[in-house]
Amino acid sequence: MTLDRVDLRTITALLLVPLLPLACGDDNGGTAGTAGETGTTDPAVLTTGGSAASNTNTNTNTNATGTGTGGASTGTMTSASTSSGGTMGIKFDVGGADDVGATGGPMVDECKVVDNMDAVGDCEEFAPPDSFEPAVQWTFGESENSWITPLVGNFTDDDQNGEIDLCDIPDVLLVSNTSVSYNTMCYIHVIDGETGLEHFNIPPSEMVSCTATPAFGDIDNDGLPEIVAIWNDGGTFRVKAFEHDGSVKWVNTTDGGSASQFYRESGAVALHDLDADGDVEIIFNHEVYDHEGTMLWEVTNPQPGELEATAAADLDGDGMMEVVTGHSAYRHDGTVYFENYPTITSQSIPQIADLDDDPEPEIFVTSGQGLWMVEHDGAIKYGPVTPTGVGAGAYLVWQRPGTVHDFDGDGVSEWASSSREFYAVYEGPTPADVLWQSMVADNSGAAGGTAFDFDGDGIAEAMYADEDYLRIYDGLSGNVLLQQSRNSPTISEYPTVADIDNDGSAEILVVSHGGAEPALQAIRDVEDRWIQARRIWNQHAYYVTNVREDSTIPQTPIDSWKTLNTYRTNAQIEGGGLCKPEPPG
Repeated sequence: MTLDRVDLRTITALLLVPLLPLACGDDNGGTAGTAGETGTTDPAVLTTGGSAASNTNTNTNTNATGTGTGGASTGTMTSASTSSGGTMGIKFDVGGADDVGATGGPMVDECKVVDNMDAVGDCEEFAPPDSFEPAVQWTFGESENSWITPLVGNFTDDDQNGEIDLCDIPDVLLVSNTSVSYNTMCYIHVIDGETGLEHFNIPPSEMVSCTATPAFGDIDNDGLPEIVAIWNDGGTFRVKAFEHDGSVKWVNTTDGGSASQFYRESGAVALHDLDADGDVEIIFNHEVYDHEGTMLWEVTNPQPGELEATAAADLDGDGMMEVVTGHSAYRHDGTVYFENYPTITSQSIPQIADLDDDPEPEIFVTSGQGLWMVEHDGAIKYGPVTPTGVGAGAYLVWQRPGTVHDFDGDGVSEWASSSREFYAVYEGPTPADVLWQSMVADNSGAAGGTAFDFDGDGIAEAMYADEDYLRIYDGLSGNVLLQQSRNSPTISEYPTVADIDNDGSAEILVVSHGGAEPALQAIRDVEDRWIQARRIWNQHAYYVTNVREDSTIPQTPIDSWKTLNTYRTNAQIEGGGLCKPEPPG
């Protein structure tokens, strides 16, 4: 007899062991606050497995409210700092000893982070067969556009208990406006993940760039997430931080700006504790700042390429992280760790994982020249290669964000990225053997993808959003499981996966720019059968072990390639911790 996810939850409830946070607080969340633009829960027609299915989602939440007439600038800002009877200083409760039960033993509080991601268990839950029937849960921004990867985390006290924790409904961060291009300013909308209604927004008057991806995390150890974005200081693009309620924390007005404006207003912010001292550093392209916005160092030669997504990882095992730009890597203090420029040009994006089954990580680099594989010490394993047959002419043909996951269920991670005309999954020790490739349309930009094992069978589904569609592929065969309309000239945005409404089932977020689609669509399984994903996605260069679900950045993160061995994907969770499904067979 096989058990689906509902069966397992029923047994769990009978045993009185709260494995999932569905039992936390009010499942419908609290009052969402006055919205500047009303989220919608519209019927949607999605192409699934080659046929169209019309699915209507009814919003049954009676606690969330939202009003507005289109423009988000008409919204009334509400925040966690005023949502609980005017109580100020709401905190995550992540410190101190475990709660103690009546028998004197520890009790796990699943509203709080309880581990350091140092143990990854086996996933026991799985979805029933043929449980892939997607539907649009809600949309936001009918008159707006977005080029930026949507992010997910907890910013509001939805259950009104005086603290923000994992039992609150996650929120979605959307960067958008009615007109989006280079040198335009955008809102950062903070949207209720369950209803699609806006809690509050950071308005365009704060001069946040429409083309650089923000990041969020607890950068000052106050137990609350801060948002770090790129802003336009009179034509020079610098960093700015906002508190969890949208108020300005600090503004950098003195440093940076050495690269041309075109390159500085694109790219992505990343948060890491580079030197393992308990204070978070901020990375933007080739610049590193401390948690108060003071520049620590920058690399000016070569200048950053357009749409870069600089990452960080401990490549040499010394307990401190290297900053990896694709063509080069730098130690936490800015000294050179390895330099592959100009062999690999500045137009490059790194993905870090163990891709040859040795104890050390590799860097899978997508660049204007094609694909590269670089060892942890900078030695070039191979490249450039263009295995789908698309030439490397223009720099955006191959320079696109990639992802790492087990796509074929063999227990070994593969890697995926797109060229201008094909999305492909690669494997094997020889230069980028193609597991499968699928035709896409992205002549204008550099869109990316991700992956998630929606049914928990040990084979991840691949996702990619080109100019016209979000597509989900069977990871083993490349067959299209979903084709959902979206529109974008694309820069480096990609769809994300998280449990955005705390219902124990993953959802998908995808943005659009222009055309008939709204700025953001949230997609779920029509019966919420998909496996639960983590409830956070905090930055473009996302990997699971670099951020806890409460937005804290680990002082010494677990090397991701030694546990999940994924990159730019999300993980499944069970019982309050990470889990990994067993490969089939």
